Amino acid sequence: MSGAARARLVASGRRVLVSFAAGLAMGALYWIWDLRAPAPALLGLTGLLGIGLGERAATALGARIALHRAPPPPPRAPHPADAPATAPGCTCVPSSTPR
Repeated sequence: MSGAARARLVASGRRVLVSFAAGLAMGALYWIWDLRAPAPALLGLTGLLGIGLGERAATALGARIALHRAPPPPPRAPHPADAPATAPGCTCVPSSTPR
């Protein structure tokens, strides 16, 4: 797993844990104040499922649209300084300044 993929996975896990903790805290407050939930539990969970699936679908669709809109970068022309210094007949001096 690459470093970027691992970082995304960790960030996603943190968001899930924060959301779960917030839900537990709100549930505790409802219990302490003896309040009833504004919607039946099944209806509320169905709504949350719809929100989660909608977010995933919108993210996937946006990435797919962006992928088709962006043209691929042009190929980079080889530069003489990129040739290895041990190449036969090479008289190039590698530059130390970035291009």
